[in-house]
Formats: sequence, C-alpha cells, structure tokens
Amino acid sequence: MNYNAQIVEQAINDIQKAISSTDVSGLLLVREDLQAEMAIMAPTDTPLRNRFNRIAGNGKAHAWYQLTPTVSTGADSAGHLFLGGTAPEQGFFEKGGLPQASQPNYKFRSAPYTSLGDTVNVSFFEQMAGGTYTDIKKHQVKVKMLNVALMEEWAIINGDSSTGTGLQFDGLAKQITDNVLDNTGSPLALSDITTVEQNIVTVGGKPQAVVMSYRDLQKFNELVLGSFYRLFQAGAGTMADIPAGISVTRWLSPFGVVDVIGSRYITPDAGNAFILVIDDKTVLEDGNAIQMVDLMPLSSIDLALLQSAYRTLVAEFTVLQLTAEAFQGKIINVGA
Repeated sequence: MNYNAQIVEQAINDIQKAISSTDVSGLLLVREDLQAEMAIMAPTDTPLRNRFNRIAGNGKAHAWYQLTPTVSTGADSAGHLFLGGTAPEQGFFEKGGLPQASQPNYKFRSAPYTSLGDTVNVSFFEQMAGGTYTDIKKHQVKVKMLNVALMEEWAIINGDSSTGTGLQFDGLAKQITDNVLDNTGSPLALSDITTVEQNIVTVGGKPQAVVMSYRDLQKFNELVLGSFYRLFQAGAGTMADIPAGISVTRWLSPFGVVDVIGSRYITPDAGNAFILVIDDKTVLEDGNAIQMVDLMPLSSIDLALLQSAYRTLVAEFTVLQLTAEAFQGKIINVGA
C-alpha cells in the first residue's frame, strides 16, 4: 500500500471513529426536536426607548436653541410665565403703534453623537452546523440588536459623559437639573411626586410619566392601594368581591394621567435611588420635549472576515436631546 492510500485509509478510520450509530429498526424516523430559535433568558423590554420620539440628525454634532420661559414683571401679571418675555400688559397697544415687546431668551445647547453598539462573531463552523435548523448568524444579530437597545435604555437613564471614557451621552438623571426634590433618605410619598408635577405644570409642562426602581414601584402601589381602600371605606362599600392587591400602570394624579414605569436600571442601593417625572410628549417647535436624535439608527453592518469567522457590527449613532429641561423633574435620595 502506497503512502497516499495509507493517508486515505487513516482518514476514513478517523471519520468512522467519530461517528456514533444507533440501530433504528422498528423505530419511527423523526426529526430531532430542536428548538427553532434558542431561548433568550434575558430582559428585552425597553419602555423609555420605545416611547421616545426619534428624529434624524446630521452633521458632526447635534445643536439646538432652547427657549426658556420668562417670568413676567408686569404690575398685574408678576410671576406668570410667557414665551417671549413680553408681559401681557405690554402687549396691548394703540392703533397705529407697536407693543412694548421684549426679546425672548434662549440657551444654546449642543451634544456630540455617541457611537453605541456590539459585535457579532460567528465562525464558519457555527454557521454551517446550524444551517439546517437555526441561522446562527441571523440569530446572533438579533441578540446583539436587543442588547444594544438595552444598553441605550440604560444610557437614557444613567448616561454620564463625564465618567469612564467620556464616550456616553448624558441621560435623564444627568440632564435634569430643574425641579429637583431631595428626599434626604425618606421613603417615597405620593405628595413627593405631586410636588414635582406641580413645579412642571407651573412652568408650562404636562407630566407624562413617572419612572422609578422596582422597589419604589412596589411602594407606590402600596400607597395608591392604601388611598383607594380609605376612599372605598368612606363610601361604606364592601370589598368582598374585589381581588386583593393592585398594579398601577397609569395614575390619575392631580395634574393629569401619567404612566407609571418600573425600570431595572434605577437601582435603590445605598439610599441613592431617584425617581424621574418626565414630559416627553409635549410637542414644541423643534420636536418633542424629550427625543432621540439618530445620525444612524440601529443598524447591522457586515465587516471583513476575520480568519474563518463572519463579523458584523450592530450599532447606532445617537444622542438624547432634552428640548425642554424645565418640563422635567426628579426626586433624589429616596429611602426604603
């Protein structure tokens, strides 16, 4: 036997040794019960990312002018807010004349776009071995897209451009500096939320959502349930046929209906929990009061091959814009 024949015979023996066979006489030949798609044992919900308005961006950075309400100093309208700085008493004028107008006040704001993403690396073997059932590359791209969305959800709340590598965009907790209520370690009370809401309404906003940790969400539900129980008892009714407990997703507050959102990305550790009271739906001239500006939306881009593996970049270039900071508020140092 020549050398080449020996190599072929050895290769055949190696292949045969690697194969396990089972006698299936009398058994049904059925396809293995392989799951069509691997289970994702991780969170996939992104409530803030899903609700925020998104607009297209352009240029190297995103810049905007933020109109600030002006407190009137008029004799009869002192303390009231108007857009252009002109008090209502100055808006009335004689025929043929002009009003005593004041110029509006603006803040110039700018923020660089941030690059947020993840990478997919799938070897040829993984792609071919899973080709019959699950497209591994397609599945991994989906997983990475979900992960980038989760990372954006975290950054919308906690992003801070002054920490770490300085590559993050500033989130709500960092950008909201007006209407801040310090609980100094005290537990949440419904009056805390309504106090911040009142401050927002006073300057022209309309609270749309309250975002809190799951610990404070439980506390919030208990507070609402206690108020409901007392109200029901005052009506001399019976609670015999009412299921126990309550789960509030929308709350009729004194200042309108607000969505109640629990977030895993607000952690109540070390007594440093915070609660956000936001207005993201009020439409202003330059868009919603809160919105995401995308230079490039969440996308999948194939890269060059790395040895024997497919590589894909899943990324977005985006920034969080607070068009109306005065319409937002937060409660800090919320205790247990």
